[in-house]
This record gives sequence, C-alpha cells and structure tokens, in this order.
Amino acid sequence: MSRNSIFSHRDEARLAAWHRQAQLRKDQGRGEGPCITISREFGCQAYPLATELALRLGASWSVIDREILEEVAKVSGFTIEQIEKSRDTPAVLKSIFAMFLDQSHAEETELSTHLRQAVCKFAGAGNCIIVGSGGVSMAAHMKNTFHLRLVAPLEFRIDKIMTTHDMDKVQAADFVTQHQKQRDNFVTRLAGSRLDNPLLYHLVLNNSLFSARQMAAIVEKGLQQLGLCS
Repeated sequence: MSRNSIFSHRDEARLAAWHRQAQLRKDQGRGEGPCITISREFGCQAYPLATELALRLGASWSVIDREILEEVAKVSGFTIEQIEKSRDTPAVLKSIFAMFLDQSHAEETELSTHLRQAVCKFAGAGNCIIVGSGGVSMAAHMKNTFHLRLVAPLEFRIDKIMTTHDMDKVQAADFVTQHQKQRDNFVTRLAGSRLDNPLLYHLVLNNSLFSARQMAAIVEKGLQQLGLCS
C-alpha cells in the first residue's frame, strides 16, 4: 500500500492543523496538549468514535491510527534528507516525520522500537487520538493521556463486521476471532502487557449500549473532569 492511498485530503488537512498547533505550543513553551488512546475488542467502533471525538474537540485534533504510526515507524530510521527525496510522501507528513528523526542516527531498526517511539512522540505532542497499536501500554507513563477501552458482546461485534465487511455470520465470526488473536499477540509482543486489564484505563465503555456520538460525549466529559480539556 502506498502512502498516497493511506492519506485522504481530509486526513492531510487535519494532520496539518494538528502539526501547526503542536509546533505553536512548542514555540510558545507551553505544555503538551491532551492525548486519548483507544483500545478495543475487535469489531467495536473505535474509528467512528475517534472521528466523533475529533469533531467535538476541534480542528487542531487528529486521529492517529496504526497505518499512520507504521508509516512514521518505517521512515523514522532515515534522515529528513532521505524523506525529502521520496516523491510520494505528502509535504505535511514530511514536516511531521521530521519530529521523529534523530538525524545523527540513520540506520533502520526494528519496527516495534520505532512504533513505540512514534506513539510516545504523538502522545507527547498532544491533541491526538491514538487508535490501537498498544497505545495505552506505550503511553501509560504520560500524564497528559486519557486511556479508553471499548468492549462489547461477541454477537454485537459479529453483527458489526457482517455489516461493514459484507460477510455472513460464519465468516464474520471467524474474522473477529482471527483478528482479535492477531492484535492481542501483536500488543503482547510489542508492549509486554495484556489489553484486557481494566486497571489500565480511565474509562471502559460497553459499545453495544452507546452510539459513537454518545461515547464521544462521555469521553469529552471525562477529559473535562480531569482538567485535560476545557
């Protein structure tokens, strides 16, 4: 998959707004903005929720998903000069990637190491919603973070996959089981922890009881109660 197929014009615009705000806070010597991490059982509505949250919280917020993090991780072992030579990298992303580079160290390293660094860099800059990738484990030590877990009964998650992926019930059930196992294994290898521990989170929501819009309102209220947003 090429980088151009990952980022829509809307994605680039939101990332550009996020980058401008992050740079402004840095230039003004202000502290980091808040960061939300979303972990979910496979089939829960993490992306609809993240989109609703970004709309509620303002244009300076951006949704950071696994694809973006992996793209950052892939390039973060190279110098900015090497990235600038990549014609298929959108200009705004070149500026964002530069935040993650140590130009004195250009060798490639393991994806997992860069992925962890990317999560922490985005979380540290703030005003972002990190979906998946074990963000809760990698950013657990950061005081500007709000960690959210979405759970739901298996039937609810199977029904969602049947709708979104045009599958029958048997196919959807297999799909949920397979992808849940893959994600659990990925995070366990990467972060050394299990994501089903409720003590990792500020809030655990049953997705089958709330719409994405209702969950976004609940999360925003939680952020306000903790003084992470006005």
